[in-house]
Amino acid sequence: MLGLVCALVIFGLIMVYSSSFIYAQERTGDGFAFIKKQLVFASLGFISLFAAIRVPYRKWADWAYPVSLLAVGLLTIVLVPGVGSRVLGAQRWLKIGPISVQPAEIAKFAMILFVARQLEKKSDRLHRFVPGVLSNFIVPLPAMGLLLLQPDFGSTVMITVVLFLMMFLAGVPKRYLGGIAILGGGAAGILVLGSAYRRARLMTFLDPWQDPLGKGFQVLQSMLGVHNGSLFGVGLGNGKEKLFYLPEAHNDFIFAVIGEELGFIGIIAVILAFCFFIYRGLRIASDVWETRHDRFGALAATGITLALGLQAFVNMGVVLGLLPTKGLTLPFVSYGGSALIVDLFAIGILLNISKGARRS
Repeated sequence: MLGLVCALVIFGLIMVYSSSFIYAQERTGDGFAFIKKQLVFASLGFISLFAAIRVPYRKWADWAYPVSLLAVGLLTIVLVPGVGSRVLGAQRWLKIGPISVQPAEIAKFAMILFVARQLEKKSDRLHRFVPGVLSNFIVPLPAMGLLLLQPDFGSTVMITVVLFLMMFLAGVPKRYLGGIAILGGGAAGILVLGSAYRRARLMTFLDPWQDPLGKGFQVLQSMLGVHNGSLFGVGLGNGKEKLFYLPEAHNDFIFAVIGEELGFIGIIAVILAFCFFIYRGLRIASDVWETRHDRFGALAATGITLALGLQAFVNMGVVLGLLPTKGLTLPFVSYGGSALIVDLFAIGILLNISKGARRS
């Protein structure tokens, strides 16, 4: 797992440099501006990873409640006018000196720890609705409401899906989960259809050619880049879509640059890497359950693995035009500070869980 994550981060640094040099040169006068920052973020991320490895994962069961409340507090603060930074119509960032922190990244893993602790604490009462289902949403529900106010629909959906799967694996009765799925699907439908920009995204997904120079421009340029890459790609650094054609080429749509420059072979390599990531993470969850019968460790490992793995496949699906645009990055590969640091910190927790299973 550690070797795979290191390889993905190093690969991400190469692709961020390739996809951002011309853009950074035009925007800042320094073509190395983004890669310099990403190197700093990666260094801080690995420091946080190795720090998290040294913390016994059972400590997070004790800290789950205060950490989740801290996350809700940060989600509240970011909405305060003049405190949170607003970019492209979304108020999702807190400026701390030269660094922008996205509380949604912290909240994602805080909610996983909270629900893992709840499901362990109430494992003998999961068949009852209040302790088995309702208590799991005491903190996540306000957090998801705050995320929707930013607005950050993609993170809200991802957290909901991961928590749902955690409850399914913990043994919450299917009749309750079916009700949650119906309510959640209905709420998502209302939120999509009740919002003009979300409806526009859905219509763009269904037919991007309706507005090829407007709302459909990004996904069409993304698919064009992947098409141009063919089997072996045009060569690292030789892609054209990143030359002011494809918006967010070094961020949300870096997978399109990978497809253009490294071709179908590069795309398959990234897909297989994340498939192995999910397999290895779920093996860690299985091992800690088999060796220690530790419900919190198994569920926390499952939640962390699914949160990162599913986000990766949603990002790739968006880039390939298989899913509506969600604004989610490709973990470990896309440019981004708080996301990379928090993701690597979560990997540190996962590796400590693996260490506990091996010791047993």
